[in-house]
Amino acid sequence: MEVEEIMMENLNRLVDLRPYMIEEPYIVYTTDKLHKCLELFRTMHLRALPVIEPNEGTCVFVLTRQDLFAYMSL
Repeated sequence: MEVEEIMMENLNRLVDLRPYMIEEPYIVYTTDKLHKCLELFRTMHLRALPVIEPNEGTCVFVLTRQDLFAYMSL
């Protein structure tokens, strides 16, 4: 079966990811400084960090270590 066929057959189904998620993850806001992100990655050994829009409360980006390395050109 092709992936597209499987997707079309399961359009109305949802996957419950709650068992695999952290209940209270570390987050940063779009208004936070880059230094705060760097410190969280360094001290908490994070792989990814959700970036939240403070006015709407929505996740606008997921910042990864690779993003920071590319920015810092390490």
